[in-house]
Amino acid sequence: MTVAIGINGLGRIGRSLTRIVAAMPQTGVEITAVNDIASTEKLAYGLRRDSLRGSFPGTVTARGEYLVVNDRLIRTFHHERPERIPWAEEGVDVVIEATGRFRAGGAARSHISHGGARKVVISASADDPDAFLVFGANHNSYNPAVHDVVSPASCGVNALTVMAKVLLDRFGLRSVHTSVMLATQGWQRVQDASVGTSRDDPRLGRASADSIIPHNHVVGDLVRVALPEIGEMRYSYYCVPTPIGSLAEISGMTDRPVTVEEINRAMAEAAAGPLRGILAYDPDPTVSIDVKNNPASCLFDPSGTQTTADGGVKVRGWFDNEWGFSNRLLDLARLVGERLPVPSSHVSWSAA
Repeated sequence: MTVAIGINGLGRIGRSLTRIVAAMPQTGVEITAVNDIASTEKLAYGLRRDSLRGSFPGTVTARGEYLVVNDRLIRTFHHERPERIPWAEEGVDVVIEATGRFRAGGAARSHISHGGARKVVISASADDPDAFLVFGANHNSYNPAVHDVVSPASCGVNALTVMAKVLLDRFGLRSVHTSVMLATQGWQRVQDASVGTSRDDPRLGRASADSIIPHNHVVGDLVRVALPEIGEMRYSYYCVPTPIGSLAEISGMTDRPVTVEEINRAMAEAAAGPLRGILAYDPDPTVSIDVKNNPASCLFDPSGTQTTADGGVKVRGWFDNEWGFSNRLLDLARLVGERLPVPSSHVSWSAA
């Protein structure tokens, strides 16, 4: 079954999703429609040219109200509000809400109640979705009967959660502290601004290239949603001036003293086994740019592992905050789309 995807918002995440699907047409998903307030011509240009990802590895043109991506037609809509987007016209099964503006479960649900889609995946740490589903941790708890609007939380939550899952399952884990250093985000500003940041903390309106900026993100709370047995957590979150490549660290106490070698072996085994494709393992010394275009939620860095004689442990991993997270969004869209009770009857169009 091919799941028909609609994307609301062709920004950083929306363009990453489109590139991934275009590069791997056998992924079980097909983008049939996108919505963005920009013109179709501008959307095509934004896909063709990207300062961080480079030129599109294929062809993208605009043809009326369609994007033509590698000879495949994608219908474009240009509505500001979700309830106005006629997803049903294009047979959309699952909408990926990627604008960053409609994080609330109620607002996102209008893609279903008004637009005719069947499920919604919010590409952010949403407010009041039906479920937070983090691949590699709790995605198997998805219930198609009650989970219509779901969220995979955030890129940082996904990176932390997969490392925490391995530690928790193999060695036990408590008294946890997490830290995330997140690469520059699209909502940040080039120069200081007091308005237009869509965030309550005034520091998030400061110039992104000039400072390390603390962010009061609830990443620890969302890790606990995916792994409730982990207990209380403390967390730190910072926006840093790097274009691509982010870092996640976890420290805590294990149930017994463990060695660096035991920790690294457990991570390597998980990356090669049950968490393959979600957790990656690289024995080379790495820096942030090395994770560019890596599809995993987390690239584990064994050189960062530390342990103490009383059971203390610290680990770290890298993640491409756009690319890895976009791959998990597609995983989640496929999960909820393939478990729909009745297959979609969408029409697949070709520009040939």
